[in-house]
Amino acid sequence: MRVISVTPAGRRRYMEVLVPHLLRQRHVLQEHHWWLNTDVAEDIAFVRQTCLDHPDFFRVNVKPFDSARTHGDNIWKFFKDFAEPETVYVRFDDDIVWMADDAVERLVRFRQEHRSPPLVLGNIVNNAVCSTAHQKAGLISAQQGVVRSDCLDENGWKNPLFSRLAHESFLNDLEQGRAEQWTQVEVPIGHAQRFSINVICWLGEMMASLAELANDDLDEEPFLTERLPLQLGQSNRICNEALFAHFAFWPQRPYMDWTSGDLLERYRALAMRQPARAELLGHYRYHDATWRASKPFRKLRRSVLKRLGKKIAA
Repeated sequence: MRVISVTPAGRRRYMEVLVPHLLRQRHVLQEHHWWLNTDVAEDIAFVRQTCLDHPDFFRVNVKPFDSARTHGDNIWKFFKDFAEPETVYVRFDDDIVWMADDAVERLVRFRQEHRSPPLVLGNIVNNAVCSTAHQKAGLISAQQGVVRSDCLDENGWKNPLFSRLAHESFLNDLEQGRAEQWTQVEVPIGHAQRFSINVICWLGEMMASLAELANDDLDEEPFLTERLPLQLGQSNRICNEALFAHFAFWPQRPYMDWTSGDLLERYRALAMRQPARAELLGHYRYHDATWRASKPFRKLRRSVLKRLGKKIAA
């Protein structure tokens, strides 16, 4: 059975961290396909360069990109090309910034052993449903609030300070050799419960059977996690042993990108298996202070852009 991975692509600053992890998974993955989902020239150039650098592994799938729609609304149309029989597909968000060396292998094995669930999902650091279980297990404190098992939870999905805390907690455990305890937490998921699809795995024949593939305008996440389990009468499953780290959801991202380059650098160093660059560490407090001081100006800018009918970047 073939195993093919995909990523809606993407943002170079995150993909540069993801690529080394993907390359280390070639003993499991036959190919990785970038679903080109951007009109940013620098990001497109990075995607195409990775394909040139590793033509035996990376591919690019191009479909029309509608800049008037959200990036998420442009994704469903790619699924129709990834529905071959006897194929396991794994999808990673472009800001999966860490994965355990055995995570993909464990996810795929679980998928092959459990063929009924529409999706098998990873155990993901900074994912509200997973964070609920991680917090209950004592791996993340309640310093930034308690997370409910809700995909769009105010803390687990929206609060950028919580995402910072989750990553700090995980990285500290990871760097101290204690990451395994995160895989020992059972992450429950209800039938037809919405789940952020940062890492998902499906069978090609299941996807091929869906009449909805003909509808390019489908909103992928609520369909795959809420409607499809009801439609098929089967619940999605989480593979607790397959551990990944997801950098930020869009409400968290402006703060995380502004203040938390140190976290991204720590993940980059782990991906590259080299020391972190000292000049990129240790500036969080300064960046946090400037973020807070500039908040009124950002609010004014958003208000002006909204009045002008301009699109606000995530």
